[in-house]
Amino acid sequence: MEGLKTALETTKQIITLSTGVITLTVTFLEKIVQPQVETGRHVPCTLKIAWICFGFAIASGVWTFLAITGSINALDRQARQLSLTDDQKKATETLAYGTNIRFPALLMLLFFAVGTALVIATGFYL
Repeated sequence: MEGLKTALETTKQIITLSTGVITLTVTFLEKIVQPQVETGRHVPCTLKIAWICFGFAIASGVWTFLAITGSINALDRQARQLSLTDDQKKATETLAYGTNIRFPALLMLLFFAVGTALVIATGFYL
């Protein structure tokens, strides 16, 4: 159960960091990207893709959060010896190796890592 709580906290942190990076880069966009005389302000493609990656990291984080909550609920019901659905039984039996949490968590981490790398690349691009 402690592992799930740790995963839950990590998921919250990734969602918070992703939201923060999007907020900061959009807020200070005029400081980051200088306007061109003939074309106006041009946002680098790397920054646009980073925003999309962070958006997907947030969505995957919410998915992970929901999966963890469902697994904790199933474990709680099992501990109190309440009836479980087939999905809840499966979740409690294969919790350590199940993909209901691992898959969205890996997506979340992948999107967050790519988004972070693209923001850093944008810094070198400017």
